[in-house]
Amino acid sequence: MERVWILNLILIIVIVSVLISQNKIKQKREELNRLRKEIEIFENRIKQAQKEEKITLELIDDYERKDNLLRKLISELKQQVNENDRTIKQLKEEILKSENEIKSLKEQYANYVKALYKRGRTHDLELILTAKSVNQMLTRTVYLKKFSEHRKRTIDSIYTIQTKLKNQKNELEVVLSKQRELLAEKEREELNLLASIKEKRELLEKIRKNKQNFQAQLERRKKAVKELETVIAKLIEEERTRKMKEEKELKPKVPEVKGNFAKLRGNLPWPVDNGKIVNRFGEQVHPVLKTVTLNYGVDIAVPENSPVKAVADGIVSKIFWLPSFENLIILTHEDGFRTVYANLSDIFVNEGETVKAGQIIGRSGDSIEGSIVHFEIWYERQQQNPELWLSKK
Repeated sequence: MERVWILNLILIIVIVSVLISQNKIKQKREELNRLRKEIEIFENRIKQAQKEEKITLELIDDYERKDNLLRKLISELKQQVNENDRTIKQLKEEILKSENEIKSLKEQYANYVKALYKRGRTHDLELILTAKSVNQMLTRTVYLKKFSEHRKRTIDSIYTIQTKLKNQKNELEVVLSKQRELLAEKEREELNLLASIKEKRELLEKIRKNKQNFQAQLERRKKAVKELETVIAKLIEEERTRKMKEEKELKPKVPEVKGNFAKLRGNLPWPVDNGKIVNRFGEQVHPVLKTVTLNYGVDIAVPENSPVKAVADGIVSKIFWLPSFENLIILTHEDGFRTVYANLSDIFVNEGETVKAGQIIGRSGDSIEGSIVHFEIWYERQQQNPELWLSKK
């Protein structure tokens, strides 16, 4: 009886876990639908611009935003594929375990039937009648009764596990079917992303031929710089508020960054390998417009899709998108230092995550200025010249 109760409990646990899993699947499906709707908005805007033959920087923005959403969608699909892989593996292990249990129980029952056939039903009666005392007779009667109950429990257990096995196999079929759909969908979206990247690259080539677009990009960069300053100022204020709160509560809420950033001056690792600075810090003459521009960081030319690394241990304070800067990451280091990584196509970290020096945090993208990574260093609200900090090549 106890074994049947345990098996029923296991069955209940399996059913509950399936319901929880179905709820998670529903939430994931809603997230995927939300991403698809956002992607559709940008696709419609791009189609409308193409219909009107408008080639603008805003169109590039739409491509970038759409590509970001596509990457996120693909990432979500990959995550679901991995979760399904784990579920499939777990179900296969449970099915094998259930099959082995049924096999063992059937063997036990077969051995009992064989023994019963050899000795016949009269053997049980002989055991009782040949008892040497009343106590022995009663003991043998109880034993035979328990043996009979055990036989019944064995049969019940086989039926219970068979039901559980059937449910497990049905669930596995559902997950395998969903897995095939997810893999096909992931492949489609990856092809969509590749096609979109190709379209954007062709569009950038056309935009680069028009000098007016560089002027428009310059104006957009000025606005983006002001917005970036606002974001960093807000981060500084949030950190000050956090520290004041922690001092009151005497409980640190955010992991502290170890290491001395200031000592790295002149020896700071580069955020990319094999990069070349093409736009320096401070006032620079624009190569196309021949006007003086102000750069708060350095632009490093690299092959497209180059890995971008954290230059020091830090915490991911902010991930966002700005016109002309594309995807940005701001890392906070100790003693009020921050580093900014812009013009990224992919991002591999999340806000609040602690990163190590040399850890790949993203990948470089393409822009009107070419395939570059924009890199800045801030001390509180003061921009630093990265060339004075980066190690000499």
